[in-house]
Amino acid sequence: MRTIYVDVLLGLNLFINYFLLLAVSKFLSWEGKRGRLLLASLAGAFYSLTILLPELPDLLSLLLKLLVSGVIIRIAWPFRGWLPFFKAVAVFYLINFAFAGFMLAIWYFIAPEGLTIRNSVVYFSVSPVLFLFLTVLSYLTIRLLQRITGKNRLQQTQCQVTIFYKGQKITCDACVDTGNRLEEPFSGYPVIVIEKEKCPTLPQEEPCRFIPFRAVHTEGLLKAFRPERVVIRYGNKETQCKNVYIAMSETPLSAGNFSALINPDLIL
Repeated sequence: MRTIYVDVLLGLNLFINYFLLLAVSKFLSWEGKRGRLLLASLAGAFYSLTILLPELPDLLSLLLKLLVSGVIIRIAWPFRGWLPFFKAVAVFYLINFAFAGFMLAIWYFIAPEGLTIRNSVVYFSVSPVLFLFLTVLSYLTIRLLQRITGKNRLQQTQCQVTIFYKGQKITCDACVDTGNRLEEPFSGYPVIVIEKEKCPTLPQEEPCRFIPFRAVHTEGLLKAFRPERVVIRYGNKETQCKNVYIAMSETPLSAGNFSALINPDLIL
């Protein structure tokens, strides 16, 4: 086995993981805070130290990789519910596969001196310029595939939302808006913005939350509550969620075309 320098190993895998998380962020249309992405990338970089261990059994290596992927996703983004969490882990794992496949292609066709892959960890003993080029090239390749398959973003689309709260059932037309990235600050749960007149009246003693928002010409706070559950009908699909907040808008959201704005995280 070639000589492996731990500082180079950690630095390179920190760089790789950051680009992989950027690809996940674009794929899922999830906004990622730079600090959280860097911290998650650092966790993945420390996992790369397993390259110093003997070759692990395939099943153990897979289970360990899945566990670490879950930890990385949990650090990178707030918990949005189990379904979005597992979806993000799956996307992260698939993008890892795509990156590994790209590097294996380099191994077989170019065979650069100093490339080592062990326990799903990549190590390069190559010039920083070449490594930077290869990583950025693989990232751009993944992004190109996302654009070709139409997975890079979700277009604005009409849907129907039904809110269940204290025996009340409210149904209205909604728009899946890629510009709506509001989250409840403490839980990180996505927020649906709805016109106030469509919402149930909250008793004064009822606890509520305030969601900070920023628009082109204004910013402020939206009063919000957590419903018992929400059902979103989108095309032929129906999604139910509980980890969500409903924020009330004092002003109309459209000229009568819809009454609510859906955070796309709720249907991805």
